[in-house]
Amino acid sequence: MDLSGLKWPIIILLVVGIGWLLSSGGTKYMFNNFTKAEVGADPARDKTDEGGLSRLGGFMMKTLRYEKAEEIFSVAMDRYPSGANFWYNQYRLVTCKEKLEKYREAADLLEGLIQANANAIDSRVPETGNLRLRADKLIEVHELR
Repeated sequence: MDLSGLKWPIIILLVVGIGWLLSSGGTKYMFNNFTKAEVGADPARDKTDEGGLSRLGGFMMKTLRYEKAEEIFSVAMDRYPSGANFWYNQYRLVTCKEKLEKYREAADLLEGLIQANANAIDSRVPETGNLRLRADKLIEVHELR
């Protein structure tokens, strides 16, 4: 069975799909899909939705759309305060705040991560010493004291 004739249609579909995801319509569709279910009604759906919001927020960061990533991470943290990605989302929210020049909010989030010893809960969050250095640098460079 020769599938070489399908190569170009598949490539075109991939390009169109990725373009759609990069559009605001695609982002809005994904966000709405991950937030339409009621929290707590189905634990499996909650896990899927929380993971989906986390991945969508990460995608927004990678495509330099920090305002949208900030919104998505905030919604994910509000909806799933005990979710598997809560602490990591909070850490990534720090980066969004910095990129949006919300330095006081970023420093406050870092202090919260330090106080909670977030690395002990989620190993994707840097160790407390690294968080402390980052917070101190933010405070010093932007004269937040």
